[in-house]
Amino acid sequence: MTDKEATMYQILGKISESGAPIVFKGALITKLILAEHGYTAIERQTRDIDANWIGMPPPMSELENTLNRSLEALHGKFRAKAFREYGDKMSAGFYIIENATDEKIVTMDVDIRPIYGSTTYHYGEVSIHGVLATEILADKITVLSSVKMFRRTKDLIDVYALTHCGKVLSAEVMDVIARKHLKLGDFAEFFTRRNDVEHAYSKLQGVEGKPPFDNVYAYLTEFVRPFAQKEKTSLTWNNGNRNWDDTSRVVEKRPSVLGPLRAKAQQERERPASPPKKTKHKNDLER
Repeated sequence: MTDKEATMYQILGKISESGAPIVFKGALITKLILAEHGYTAIERQTRDIDANWIGMPPPMSELENTLNRSLEALHGKFRAKAFREYGDKMSAGFYIIENATDEKIVTMDVDIRPIYGSTTYHYGEVSIHGVLATEILADKITVLSSVKMFRRTKDLIDVYALTHCGKVLSAEVMDVIARKHLKLGDFAEFFTRRNDVEHAYSKLQGVEGKPPFDNVYAYLTEFVRPFAQKEKTSLTWNNGNRNWDDTSRVVEKRPSVLGPLRAKAQQERERPASPPKKTKHKNDLER
């Protein structure tokens, strides 16, 4: 954990405590999820803040004022200044500036879009409002499914790490992808351009404990399989065995009104056939 990251968590905490309609996401929340599950094998540094504004899109002035009211709780050390307005497929951009030096210490991107859900994470005594791990996974899986993977190679590491923390349900991830209208590709680049993926992975910096590429690639090859196949069966990821368990057959047994009818029909099918009844022939009746 760098000093800059510690400062960013303080900023996230004050914005969350203020009640502002802002939910955080990205690498800072991913790090908290890994820490809460005791997964410390990989440490990836981050240099910016990612967030979502929840509710009706506000004017940029309101968004900036909301951030600055929240930052007042940090004894006037920082202020937010907009440098990019949000628009279609574009987040609002802010500099967080240290007042004493007038230095831009970090950038903050704020998307104006709905989220799947949220929860409270903790950094020491600081409480932070963040998106659910499933939503982070859904976003990163769709990146791996397309050519965007080469611009966001860090998502290889993040998916690898997050799938070692808690239960991953394929149906739940697919539900998030559908609800958020994310585009799930065919993973063509991932499967057919292994050497290019390895080259991009080798250039990835700022990761402590980065696993060997062969390990990560083999692991993710199995993990992304149901998403590549658009699998609708309910599956649960088993990171110990590195495979998916089929949980679709584990369902609660409930009585059915058709049960007695089916049982009766089965009894009728299994009952021995009765011998044919003896009838008198017409000629016998005439005698």
